[in-house]
Amino acid sequence: MLILELVTGRRPVEYGEDNVVILSDHVRVSVEQGNVLDCVDLSMGDYPEDEVFPVLKLALVCTSQIPSSRPSMAEVVQILQVIKTPVPQRMEPFGY
Repeated sequence: MLILELVTGRRPVEYGEDNVVILSDHVRVSVEQGNVLDCVDLSMGDYPEDEVFPVLKLALVCTSQIPSSRPSMAEVVQILQVIKTPVPQRMEPFGY
């Protein structure tokens, strides 16, 4: 949940006059509709857009309603390391 709060700048639960918005549900719907960047807090300024989507997806897996579906903290760390250090592009041989 903390990752969702940091990326979106929103509280886990927001109460309106007529509704209650659960942050994880809101982000899940936005991701499913392809509106990932609508979730990002504008105060984050410049950020690597290609890292936001996988971080949000990881956060959604971590907030799964089925506890056995959630990754361990060791798995979360591994996933974050992969997100931060993407696989390098394949280099073509010189002159071939």
